[in-house]
Amino acid sequence: MRICRLIAPQWLIDDKPDTPRVLEGIFTDAQIKAHNANGYNIYFLPNYPSEYEKRTVVTGSHIDVFNYVFVDMDLKDGIYKTKDDFIEALGSGPLPTKIIDSGNGIHVYWQVANLDAMSYLRFQRRLLRLLCTDEAVGQIFQLMRLPGTLNTKAKGKSVQCETLMEEERIYSAEELDRLLPPITVADEAYCQQHYNKTYNLNQSDLTIDPTMPAKFGQLLHDNREVKDLWAGSTEDRSKSDYRLGHLMFASGFSKDEALSVLVNSAKALQRAPVHRSSYAENIVSKIWTFELTEDKTSLALSSSVREILQKAGSALKGTPFRCHERIDNTVHGFRLGQVIGLVAGSGVGKTAFALNMFRWFAQENPDYHHFFIPLEQPANEIADRWRTMCGADTSLHDKVHVISNYDDEGAFRHLSFDEIQNYIVKWKANTGNEVGCVVIDHIGALKKKGKDGENQDLMDICHAMKAFAVKTNTLLVMQSQSSREKAGIGDLELNKDAAYGTVYFESYTDYLVTLWQPLKRCHSESTCPTVTAFKFCKIRHKKARQDVIQEDVPYFMSFDSETELMKDMTQDQMVSFDYFLKKATNKRKADRKTDLVAYQSVPYKEGVVHAPITATNSPRRSDTH
Repeated sequence: MRICRLIAPQWLIDDKPDTPRVLEGIFTDAQIKAHNANGYNIYFLPNYPSEYEKRTVVTGSHIDVFNYVFVDMDLKDGIYKTKDDFIEALGSGPLPTKIIDSGNGIHVYWQVANLDAMSYLRFQRRLLRLLCTDEAVGQIFQLMRLPGTLNTKAKGKSVQCETLMEEERIYSAEELDRLLPPITVADEAYCQQHYNKTYNLNQSDLTIDPTMPAKFGQLLHDNREVKDLWAGSTEDRSKSDYRLGHLMFASGFSKDEALSVLVNSAKALQRAPVHRSSYAENIVSKIWTFELTEDKTSLALSSSVREILQKAGSALKGTPFRCHERIDNTVHGFRLGQVIGLVAGSGVGKTAFALNMFRWFAQENPDYHHFFIPLEQPANEIADRWRTMCGADTSLHDKVHVISNYDDEGAFRHLSFDEIQNYIVKWKANTGNEVGCVVIDHIGALKKKGKDGENQDLMDICHAMKAFAVKTNTLLVMQSQSSREKAGIGDLELNKDAAYGTVYFESYTDYLVTLWQPLKRCHSESTCPTVTAFKFCKIRHKKARQDVIQEDVPYFMSFDSETELMKDMTQDQMVSFDYFLKKATNKRKADRKTDLVAYQSVPYKEGVVHAPITATNSPRRSDTH
């Protein structure tokens, strides 16, 4: 589908005042040619809505098909002297899918097979930083000039927009990710803000008060360390702001007073306005855990080690809550009051893995009941899967409960984290039964408060996860979905930073487990086994030389699609796994229409001039004539 927007230049409006300024829709080539000849500039949407109704004015919120990332180099910006200079500079990054001479500059496109909105935004920012191109090009609704048409901005001086090079080169998101410099904090904030604004997600009405309390001025005058921290004399600005927060706390600042200071710190000012408050609140919420006592003269924060041990004793905190030894094999072990983060890409089997954990928990801890909260799947689907796993043994049917996110009429309830917690507490009180494991699938689908942006709301949920586990005295399993950029089709190994929405997810878990299916690209072959790989990216209470399960070590289990049970792999399955793993790896490397050997990635280093595209693969203008 090619949706175009035709825009009349000012000279055409001046010559013919009745001319419509903008025409939008799906036009035939003949119509495009006629309108272009009459003076209209012709633009199209490289990424577009999957459904389009005639006479609909398309906005970013309609766009859900993402095929391309691209940059726009304009000679008037003065970064490059000539178009050929810019084309040579393309050697510092991945080879393009197509290069367009727009008339006054160069447009470059990279086709990406598994692109989504957020990955698109991040790639746009990373590409423009790498190539020093127009920062304005990179919104979700982004028009680009249509090749084969005339640039008619200057009356009587039309310039042809023509294709210089086009090849069948398609990247996967993970391939492109490896070839680009990392995203900056400021650009990540821009992407989050633009995404939320485009799709009308949890928009903030936040206004930041630039006025700081007078007492902070006095603190600056009296305390040399505060002055140095505020002046930015240290390289680690986040660490400095945390130290500054502690000093304000010790000096009797309230939360609001500290917030009004920290939203104006050098680190906060680097962020988009909607995220300045999030940054400051994250610091304050950690430091102001306990308020000052009423007389404001003493702090109820600290205890001596002797006092702590006398209160807690020497025993490990939390009731042991055993699971299958394949995943629960540390000295400390799983315990009630802990949080397990479970992260995987789409379609990998988070729900299946969690239900198998339920089965193991139910078998090992027969006195407990367990709750599963599928935030998007109907309750009957979970019940059917549980029945399949249990087979003829129905004794565990009463032990697992499903909190449906749909009411009796099928309407979506959109439960919040607090509502789920309150229900678990109430259920325990009314039934007198103990609850062991609670699985929430997944963090991104929980109802947000919608005041400080989605990222802040996700951080709030992360802050509350441990409190949820302690208050309900349960083992909380919080699932999170990873982006295609990191997970591919679900066959890529995931690390600590794979969780949806916020990098802080890992910080608030006792265990972080990531899942993937290393053989997924070979599943079409009948003899290929279904193998779920997992690893512990984090074990908070680890004893490295005594634990059987270790951090950052991949482990494998077979998955039976008929029974939905996960089991230890047999020796024959391991032999088959080794065979298909090589095939899957080769398929992943060649998962595009052109040969990957055609280019070599260049490690990104700021300030280093990269080698240009060589003569053997550099597109020349003469090639198009």
